[in-house]
Amino acid sequence: MIIRLPFGQGAVPVDLRGFRIRSLQPEGPRGRSDPAEMVLNAVGKPLSGLCLEARARAAGDAVVIVPDGTRSSRIPDILPALSRALSRWGIAPERQTVLIACGTHPPVPREALDGIVGLLEPRVRVIQHDACDASALKIAGRVGGDRVIRLHRTAMDTDLLITIGAVRHHYFAGFGGGPKMVFPGVAGHEEIQANHARVFDFSDGAAIRRPECEPGRLEGNPVAEEIGAAADLRPPDLAVCLVPAGNGGIAEAVAGPWREAYAVAVARVRAVFEVSEGLSDLVVASGGGAPSDETLIQAHKGLDAACRFSRPGAEVLFLASMAGGPGSEAIRPFLADPRPEVILERLARGWVQYGHTTYRLVEKTARHRVSLLTQGNWAGLEGLGFERVATADEVVGRWRDEFPGATVAVMTGPAVYPKHVS
Repeated sequence: MIIRLPFGQGAVPVDLRGFRIRSLQPEGPRGRSDPAEMVLNAVGKPLSGLCLEARARAAGDAVVIVPDGTRSSRIPDILPALSRALSRWGIAPERQTVLIACGTHPPVPREALDGIVGLLEPRVRVIQHDACDASALKIAGRVGGDRVIRLHRTAMDTDLLITIGAVRHHYFAGFGGGPKMVFPGVAGHEEIQANHARVFDFSDGAAIRRPECEPGRLEGNPVAEEIGAAADLRPPDLAVCLVPAGNGGIAEAVAGPWREAYAVAVARVRAVFEVSEGLSDLVVASGGGAPSDETLIQAHKGLDAACRFSRPGAEVLFLASMAGGPGSEAIRPFLADPRPEVILERLARGWVQYGHTTYRLVEKTARHRVSLLTQGNWAGLEGLGFERVATADEVVGRWRDEFPGATVAVMTGPAVYPKHVS
């Protein structure tokens, strides 16, 4: 069998003829060609509460929070249609704001915005959230008794707040989308760091990773639970949760109060993207193609999923473009010295979320033999424990010699995860 794995803007063929194939693929519907119509139908018939038209006719303005360019959610197809609908329902374009939930991700150049939000009427204001801009933040309240949460003041002060985002497994927050559009999507930098630090227990002075912080786990996950509590400080008036399709694209849109819509979307995402567990000795996987493999930080999520199906000592052939570099300047000090003990010591002194990403990466390359096919060529990549290869055949040819007729688990993307047991 010859498979094609997504890689940047294209694909790379991998010749697996002669092997038995274990397919790690989603089991679900194909993406629909009409995501805008799907969303308009969902906001017209939410799970509970008023439809969006009724809310818009009673509002003076509206803010729509959407994901940034690191998330593929068909927003450029959806948002212009939603904006036109808001105009028909009485909220003129100049009273509409699109707030891009960058979290701690860097903004994109102005000329790249159409690729994130689509072709909007020029009078619609578009803001890229900057978590470090204190002047743009407003105190929303507290969580956990004493933790102050600041959110973008545009989201806080609007009459009508709408969120749109795809629900996907997240490697330590359980799932993305839903409440993450508000927090950490449009929150302050310090609050985001404090939340993500909850993936470790620092109570005895050491950094011990909490086992509850895993993909597919929400209950008992301190990161996920705080995200929900923070989002409740300024909950969206209507949350649109998109359910990705097994072959890419969007299969379904669910709208309503965020907790209700999110719960429905999570259940449907589980049904599609969780598969029977079982560990393999040989695994081929992709970072998912652009934008999911554009940077190290994003591509790591695909590797994380693949390694969940890999035995200790397994060989993993991983393909990810990473032509965009590490993904954040904050990760570079950790790339300069990625020894696990050094990373944990630094994190115990002061949390940096991408230090955690680096730690998780070197965990995997220590546990598995990871051969990496990439376009990345930047300082720090070589020290992470990957074995760089020029072609996929380099690895597969050796496998043919050493493991003739073996079974190879193949995850071409989107990523799947072992079935979650509550």
